[in-house]
Amino acid sequence: MPKTYNTQPILQALQTAKTVLILLPGNPPLDTVAAGLSLYLSFSKKSLNTTIGCSTPMTVGLNRLFGIDKIKPRIGNQNLVISFNYPEDSLEKVSYDKDPQNQKFHLVIEPKAGQEPLDANSVEYSYTGCQADLIFVVGCRTLEDLGQLYQDEKRLFEDKTKTLINLSHLDKNSQFGTVNLFDPTATGVSEITLTVINSLGLTMEADIATNLLAGIESATQNFTSPLVTADTFETVAQLLRYGAKKGQLTSPPADIPRPFTSFSQPQMPRLSQFPPAFPQPAPTNPSADWLRPKVFKSTNT
Repeated sequence: MPKTYNTQPILQALQTAKTVLILLPGNPPLDTVAAGLSLYLSFSKKSLNTTIGCSTPMTVGLNRLFGIDKIKPRIGNQNLVISFNYPEDSLEKVSYDKDPQNQKFHLVIEPKAGQEPLDANSVEYSYTGCQADLIFVVGCRTLEDLGQLYQDEKRLFEDKTKTLINLSHLDKNSQFGTVNLFDPTATGVSEITLTVINSLGLTMEADIATNLLAGIESATQNFTSPLVTADTFETVAQLLRYGAKKGQLTSPPADIPRPFTSFSQPQMPRLSQFPPAFPQPAPTNPSADWLRPKVFKSTNT
């Protein structure tokens, strides 16, 4: 019997949701990245404002997953943060002034007497304050596994009005979500994600299916893991019907010629084409003049 998960709270939230956030832990395994990207691509097809984030950069081994370039190191985009280096206790006053006529905002940083003024070249700009109606945390035991993303956006996770989905197969899971799609019997989160996408009525297409199949192949060491069950193979069969490509991360790219697996051997010359290396042995029944000296004469007179 196919597995089912309680996705009804997510379906209800989707009726009014406008923004979806998908978060990955720091240094995620391939299975987790594949599952997160599959969710991202599926929600994007639903015309929802969808963001996927990870606090650590992606490795080269993941670059053939579809949508890998969409993963962002920062997810906040509401609040502008201005940062600069300045010695402690060297500031006299920080103030601001509004200029409605010119629609300008002026931030004034005044140093103490005798202190150097702020170096404009040291000023850095960034954003915090992410907004999301649905938050998927993929492949984590706790929210702290998100690393810097969690540290920067604690207010978001403390907002109890948000629907926080904990999608994981890892043991010792802290069940931190308002919805916990936790299945320790699955080989990985890619195996769980297909069921979730189908139960939410999201789009499934070949690229999404290929990502999920690559995740399962990686999580099971190409189906050699003892954790593989009949449910795993049923999931793989569904993905193949959706058009998933096997060995996406191990097969050579289409634009690189494959090595020859067969070729025609060059035709070797016959031995009769070479002159004998040694004098020929005497025949078994030589003629009467075999041992007589031979005198070869030119045909020219």
